Amino acid sequence: MRNIALVPAFALAAFTALATAEDTLAAGERSPGDMTVAERTQMMQSTNDYNKCVYKQAVDKVHTDPDIRRIADAAMVMCQPQLDALRKQILGWHFPGDFAEGFSRSVRERAVHNLLPELAARKGT
Repeated sequence: MRNIALVPAFALAAFTALATAEDTLAAGERSPGDMTVAERTQMMQSTNDYNKCVYKQAVDKVHTDPDIRRIADAAMVMCQPQLDALRKQILGWHFPGDFAEGFSRSVRERAVHNLLPELAARKGT
């Protein structure tokens, strides 16, 4: 019975958050919820291309430096133009700047999170 009482409160909170997000959109901006399948597919392809770039750059240089963090940083610097292009692509679709920044930051953080264990394993061999 206790959980049933929470459902309306949760629904109200979700609706309020959505309404607040809609209210903060600048003129001409679209809500990320309005993203088309084609846009989502293109974002995921750009994300995948960035991840491949970071991985290739880092793995190619794994034995050039004893510190895997410096290797990862160098790979990310080399692939930054792809991440910048993804952010510009999202902005070009008229999504909010904070969404574009947050998404690209998330892509970068996931890339390094996945890369460091791989580099550590390669260094161990």
